[in-house]
Amino acid sequence: MRKHLIKRILRIFGWLLIPLLIYLKITDYNLIDSWKIPLRKTDVVVNFLIFLISLNTFIYLLAYFYRKRKKYARRQNDNLIAGLNNIYYLLISGGVLASLLIFLGFDLFTFFTSLSIFAAALAVLSKDYISNVVSGTLIAFSDEINIGDTVQIGGKKGKVTDITLSKFILLNDDDDFVILPNSTVFSNEIINYTRREIRKTSIDFEIDIKHMKNVEELEDELIVSLTVFHQLIRPESYRLKIVEIKKDFVSLKFQYVLDKPDRELERDIRRATIRRVLQIILESQEKMK
Repeated sequence: MRKHLIKRILRIFGWLLIPLLIYLKITDYNLIDSWKIPLRKTDVVVNFLIFLISLNTFIYLLAYFYRKRKKYARRQNDNLIAGLNNIYYLLISGGVLASLLIFLGFDLFTFFTSLSIFAAALAVLSKDYISNVVSGTLIAFSDEINIGDTVQIGGKKGKVTDITLSKFILLNDDDDFVILPNSTVFSNEIINYTRREIRKTSIDFEIDIKHMKNVEELEDELIVSLTVFHQLIRPESYRLKIVEIKKDFVSLKFQYVLDKPDRELERDIRRATIRRVLQIILESQEKMK
């Protein structure tokens, strides 16, 4: 909350500062002549401040009207807003670098031309970061993954909470943040559970063969254990599938389709299912004594 309040105060201060900066440029900085500051350096600082405030205002207004059109909450983000923020940070970084070089007296064209070999070496050394930035920008402006989607990437499953310049952030079922490089996300196979038409949920588990009677009976017991959730699950969608049979155990997949995707509900159903499987195993062990 404090962070957003500080950003708002700085934005309002910037808006109030713009007329003064424009006035200084129009009057050739007569107002601050007595400060004995070199005119060139003053102009660089003023130009950068105008660029910074104007860019910040432009991005802010774009995001504001986009949220209004989409009927989003004030701080609700999606891919397009994340992409705008990424571009904002890139432009600001470029503006800071260019302004600093000019402030120190370098000619930009001559500087970058003379440092072409160094720049090439720097690009090679920073290729991973550049790859992450490019990948993050492409992901943010694509419609394949949105913030809020539940996805699986390279064995990592969770809800997408943010897409930054270099990182892709997931919130998994244990409420842990999983941070992946954007290049990893871009080059990996992605399963988007939210975007598919049938929102089927799967619970994988293994059970010792000696604790199983038959698949149909186990399936019925699992369905009965979810009685409290039946009104939220499509009744014809329950299915217990055999994934793999080993010497001592069977790998199973219990599937169902929710009427409406709900991360908390999925967690409750998973907990109830696993507890019922454990109860079946314990009951079987008691009978075998």
